[in-house]
Amino acid sequence: MHLPQQLPFTLEVSNISLVAFYGDKPAPLNQLIKNIQSYLSQLQGFAPYQMAQVHATVLGCEGSKTAAGIISKWFYLRRNEIRYLDCDNWLKYLQNCSLLPFNICFGGYKCDRDYNFLSRNQHPYGRSFQLQKVDDTTYIPVLIGWTKKDDLITLDLDQLRRDAQKFNLLHKYHSKADSVDNDFYLRLGTIHSPLSIDMVATVENQIRQILTNIPAITISLAQKDLAFARYQDLSLSLGTTKTIPLPEITIKKLLELY
Repeated sequence: MHLPQQLPFTLEVSNISLVAFYGDKPAPLNQLIKNIQSYLSQLQGFAPYQMAQVHATVLGCEGSKTAAGIISKWFYLRRNEIRYLDCDNWLKYLQNCSLLPFNICFGGYKCDRDYNFLSRNQHPYGRSFQLQKVDDTTYIPVLIGWTKKDDLITLDLDQLRRDAQKFNLLHKYHSKADSVDNDFYLRLGTIHSPLSIDMVATVENQIRQILTNIPAITISLAQKDLAFARYQDLSLSLGTTKTIPLPEITIKKLLELY
């Protein structure tokens, strides 16, 4: 059935995401975030996120609750399909996921080395840190890591996101069947200040150089590090975000988030 581009209903979308490292973080990752935030504090208008607030979004699970079930937001918006979330089997999959645990590697990426992977057609060195432009006066500093084994980047994170389709959940960056998104990204705050192209390039290059010169920081991601979060804003502010760790959640608690 062909569906219109715009949502035909006015139901409220419940903002639910599967997130990693919201709250406590491994000490090496905690220190790396602090170091980058300290460097960025030299920029006018930089507002760092609180350490507990910094997180990686593994999968957006947003949906609209109807009498027939919860309609998957991203299947509708990205692929024009109405699908109803299979929350029960999605939860069972996550709690018994054979892909987990896997290692996420931050830093240490050399621009002249082949890691058998490009992120959005860019070398990992260039993607390891970016100032993502929101508008002419707003930027978001983003730290990115990847799943890695034997010094090569693997597609474990992308596969986990792809597996979610079995349960009628679509990763927002999997708009096409062959789309790949293997980025494990953390937003570190916001910069509310106009920056010249040269200034953006200078900041990015200096932090990338810091990252490439440090020993790679490898963090294990397991079920205990994941949580479902109901949020009101994309920064997942501590005062307005409700989280339930994956090991503690039940299907009843998950459905109540919606």
